Amino acid sequence: MLWTQRTPAKPTTSLHSYVSNLRGILEPDRPARTPSRILVSSPEGYALRLDDDAVDAWRFESAVRRARAVSCAEAGPLLDEALGLWRGDAYGEWGPGSWADGEIARLDELLLMAHELAMASSLGVGRPHEVVPTAEAHVRRHPLREEGWRLLALSLWATGRQGDALAALRRAAAVCAEELGLDLGARLVELERAILRSDLDVLSAAVPAPATPSTSIAVVERPSPAAVPVVGVTGAPGVPAAVGSGAAPASPAPFVGRHRELEVLEQAAGAGLGGGAVALVAGEGGAGKTALLARFADSLRARGWTVVAGRCPDDAGVPAAWAWTEALGELARLLPPEHVGPLSRLIDPLGATVPPHGDATAGRFRLHTAFARWLASAAARCPLAVIIDDVHEADAAQGPTVGVRTDATACRSPSHST
Repeated sequence: MLWTQRTPAKPTTSLHSYVSNLRGILEPDRPARTPSRILVSSPEGYALRLDDDAVDAWRFESAVRRARAVSCAEAGPLLDEALGLWRGDAYGEWGPGSWADGEIARLDELLLMAHELAMASSLGVGRPHEVVPTAEAHVRRHPLREEGWRLLALSLWATGRQGDALAALRRAAAVCAEELGLDLGARLVELERAILRSDLDVLSAAVPAPATPSTSIAVVERPSPAAVPVVGVTGAPGVPAAVGSGAAPASPAPFVGRHRELEVLEQAAGAGLGGGAVALVAGEGGAGKTALLARFADSLRARGWTVVAGRCPDDAGVPAAWAWTEALGELARLLPPEHVGPLSRLIDPLGATVPPHGDATAGRFRLHTAFARWLASAAARCPLAVIIDDVHEADAAQGPTVGVRTDATACRSPSHST
């Protein structure tokens, strides 16, 4: 509709005059009596014929479309350019209830998709620290968009904040339940399961590990002839990669550097073959401790060692001694104990029967004795390494909490185990 109020006496003549004036503005250098190339006549009336890059909305949509079809490294610049075209709201001068409502809604949805694609691209090139604040702001503004919650949880997980990632997904579940009366979508449910299982294949597929930062080595405690050797590796901030639990972990990203740290761990393994050893890997969150232990575990497995691993999650609902439950559950599949007995509390805490009431101290003594005998028996068959990740989050049943972020690996030989 061209006239919202009173129609002119000669509307067709007025329309032709407006079109002629508009053509002169759009093509000031067009020779007289030559056809217009921009505002053209068509069977339906008049139409604009513009190049694809002549309208910022079209350029934005084209850039987003191309970003979806290329790698994360290539998508980043395209999305930066696309988002840079926005100034205020789409068709902001018209407002709601106008002829542009449909196009406004379409462009607004495309804008949210572009922001989410940009965050996913940053994750895909190994920059999760940059995504965390952006994703947090995104879900606060748009709490019903599950993709925003997924990107927030992934970025938190990739920066070593597993507990915060689970908390974010629980916030998403609460929003969905309260606002929509619905459960989480399938992708968020699968992500939550992957975090709880420490399935780092899922994390590595979305957030590849960057180059490893520089590190330094420090001796935590000097070994003595009568003691089990203890060595330490101290790391600098970075981004963690993957560590396996039993089976060899996936290593989708190349592992570079860390030669000196690996040498220290190899010395601990050598000491383990001679009577047992314990190594502590310490550093700030994201220093690459997990990636270092994953590579070390790969090396041990290649030489015939049995390697099992467990984690100390920081979630309040995790059962006591969960790291040992994970590690020993894997060991039970590889080298099962001759008699399960009290070990069922560690191997299968969900299926274990509740023991009768009695002396708790005696029960712990029986558990620890059976545990030590089993490790001795397993180490007698082949060299054994037990990796405990995130020791700083350990509860009282797993071990003392240390003041720095640490992981630990214990190496045992066939001739000696404690």
